[in-house]
Amino acid sequence: MSQQQVEHAIIVGGSLGGLMMGLALSRSGYTVTILERADSSLRNGAFIRLHTKPYRNSEIERELRHLASNGSNHVEAWSAIQERLRNAVAKEPGITLHHHTRIVSVGQNESSAWAISEEETFKGDFLIGADGYRSIVRRYLSPGKPFADYAGYLAWVGKVDEHLLPKKDWKKRQLSSAYFNDSAAGKLTTAVMPGKEGGTHPGQRWIGFCWFDHSHNPLLSELGVLKDGVAQHSLYGEAIPDSLLEELSQTSQAYWSKEDDAILQIAIKDRSLIGAPVNEYIPNILSKGRIAMIGDAAHTMSPMAGAGFNDSLDDTVAIIDSIKQYPNSITKALSEYQTRRLDVVRQDVLAGQGFNRSFGRL
Repeated sequence: MSQQQVEHAIIVGGSLGGLMMGLALSRSGYTVTILERADSSLRNGAFIRLHTKPYRNSEIERELRHLASNGSNHVEAWSAIQERLRNAVAKEPGITLHHHTRIVSVGQNESSAWAISEEETFKGDFLIGADGYRSIVRRYLSPGKPFADYAGYLAWVGKVDEHLLPKKDWKKRQLSSAYFNDSAAGKLTTAVMPGKEGGTHPGQRWIGFCWFDHSHNPLLSELGVLKDGVAQHSLYGEAIPDSLLEELSQTSQAYWSKEDDAILQIAIKDRSLIGAPVNEYIPNILSKGRIAMIGDAAHTMSPMAGAGFNDSLDDTVAIIDSIKQYPNSITKALSEYQTRRLDVVRQDVLAGQGFNRSFGRL
């Protein structure tokens, strides 16, 4: 990196978008501090299709896409991608990753930006919010529109080991193929992915699922998942009431195929599924001064759109390209990032709302 005024970046959020942003900045010569609220355990999400897009003339895009995908075009488990990115971060001397760090506010002045946790203040030359649909950074950048809207339905997500399923049911299904089903119980997507050790042969793989469920909104309010129409958190493990698990088990048996029901019954019995409220957010702003936001913090859409990972990567590339265009002014660079991405991501979210209107709200 040539002589620059900006040297240290603070990233709020250490999921996929934050990890990619940290790697991109570190490999561009910056020191980076990533602040993650959760612990260091891998997320038990369902799956992501890292569908190939035409490469732009961007070396960092190629690096990050290859790193995340491990050079393949498979449907991948969220945890596998997170682990690869986190391992890469651990090897970068310029990155410090803090877990168990809950940010309560962010701010800036003419010369710096900062994030304040419950215990200390982290200060840098600029700050990037990659802190998801309940973003603290968004509350600073857009105080008049701080919260993502609940889309009206829940996504039950998870994965099971294929060897636990009847062989005759799954050996015929192809790696990286996604299967879609509709019923009165909602929509169900399943996909075959490389397993724990990257195994790709039948019996070695993971089967991921995502069940879109619009029938439990009153209960979500009772459980505190929704408050005044705003999603507060997801449902994990022991926090899922026994009565709800029993209802899910009966519904699955009644409405899904024998093969799909077998997957869901294992996840329900093990409490290994997550109930994630689906949200949407159309931004009016992406940056202000030395602070910007990317990914779900900036533009939240239905996972059915399948664009979350790729949009976060596009945000990352746009910020790096903008910094290269304005290497001596981070405020100009982040303003340029907003110019490049705001209209694009607004259209992406609007396109994803078609699913929400037909499924979650009507």
